[in-house]
Amino acid sequence: MDKTKKPLKSALKKTVVSTTATKPNVKTAGVKRKHASAANNNNNNTTTTKNNPKSGHDNKRSKVQTNSNSNKQSTGNTSKAQNGAGKKKNVNTSAFNAKKSAPTPTPVKKPVIKKPKKEEVIPEGATLEDFRIIAGTYENILYGIDAYWNEDMTLRLSPIFIFAAHIGCIKALAIGGHFLASGSTDEKIQLYDLKRRKELGALLQHQGTITTLTFHNKTHMLSGSDDGKICVWRTKDWECLKIMKGHQGSIHSIAIHPTGKIALSVSADRSVRLWNLLLGKQASTTRLQGEGLKVVWSPSGTGYSIMFDQEVGIYDMATAKCVRTIKPPRKTRLNTMIYYKDDYLVVGYEDKMIRVYNTATGDLVKTLVGHASRVKALDLITVPYTPEETSNKEFVGRPETKMMDLLTSVSTDGTILVWNLEDVVSPASTPEESNMKTFIGEHKTDMRVTCLSVQKGIWKNVGVESVGTAGEEEEDEDQIEAAKESEEEEEEEKKDEDEDDSEDDE
Repeated sequence: MDKTKKPLKSALKKTVVSTTATKPNVKTAGVKRKHASAANNNNNNTTTTKNNPKSGHDNKRSKVQTNSNSNKQSTGNTSKAQNGAGKKKNVNTSAFNAKKSAPTPTPVKKPVIKKPKKEEVIPEGATLEDFRIIAGTYENILYGIDAYWNEDMTLRLSPIFIFAAHIGCIKALAIGGHFLASGSTDEKIQLYDLKRRKELGALLQHQGTITTLTFHNKTHMLSGSDDGKICVWRTKDWECLKIMKGHQGSIHSIAIHPTGKIALSVSADRSVRLWNLLLGKQASTTRLQGEGLKVVWSPSGTGYSIMFDQEVGIYDMATAKCVRTIKPPRKTRLNTMIYYKDDYLVVGYEDKMIRVYNTATGDLVKTLVGHASRVKALDLITVPYTPEETSNKEFVGRPETKMMDLLTSVSTDGTILVWNLEDVVSPASTPEESNMKTFIGEHKTDMRVTCLSVQKGIWKNVGVESVGTAGEEEEDEDQIEAAKESEEEEEEEKKDEDEDDSEDDE
């Protein structure tokens, strides 16, 4: 299994262990009490040795020693120590022999049952969208769009679903695997299965507007709200495994490190907090000069950026110090940002522009012109350019296939635009080229779009005889993982028993 899937699981597992580790081990506690009682007897063994009816030799010696108080005390201590040691040795030996004679039960391992995988039968005419765009709106509508390549390297955007997902404005969207999560001012997180195209239910842990959602792979999700809490969810059963508290204001943004071991969050309390996801606890807090509106990690994880109202600060992870500040050429509000590789930072502004900056120098690379209102959200995706493909049976990732890095942007004017990042980051030879107005895909929703998330293409289920192959694979992985966890627990219990036995022998 992929190593990057484990950090959050291990974080929550370790957190659970830490809460139960305070309970004393029954066997170990009993042994310690036995040693303590023997030590107390040694401190008062003069009287007990004198009146010991079990040892005739000791009683005889005590009569002889009545002529000397000093000899009586020293001999009494020696006799009692020997008697107590011998007594303890007999008890432990009999217990050891009983354990040796009894057969050691072998732990029964639960067999992992793997279901036969179904083959997906794809009829003629079924198509695979190259990628899918999901947008949330002020009008409570969840808007889904499928994107298809044209022969001229442009995109055809076609709506696939439009429905009212909440009773309040949708503020946050996130996709992990085939799961879609949307958060709203109605304090709910709605869940959907994009592969099966059905609603899974709602999460009601927060007491405030859901402001940010982010997935770690497809195994865990983090959510933030106006209530100042960060919840950690397990996608297998959607259980809230941890509630991390610390912020004193509304949480604006959460970013998980590429390793999955740590996360950053910014809030209205003018602080950025580092969270140790292996322990599920806060690691550090840094006060900011302004209110952080968004935080993002660089793809390599060596740095991060925090967006404020009028500027962006680029920070080094090792020192947690701001190494560079990016400001717009004219005063305007910043709304969103995203990294493209480690070299570029794409920022959306209130003045309808999208500006691309070089993170090493802070220089403006290009300005994207196309929206008629403020830019609200950005997202990146890398997909193959395969306009002729109608079946994934034919496309298996050929090395000669060109991979395209695309930027998707949305605005409150209701327009969704797709840009070719290869053209975006190419150097401009003239001042006119620095303002790029050429995009490869456009769709007008006639709604005020607030948030955005993009995922790779999924087969349309129209006419497909048997789907859900990936879901069955996930069930098999869950069974294998559950069996491994039970084996680890059995091994830990066996180690504890062995340690208790060794303490008893001592």
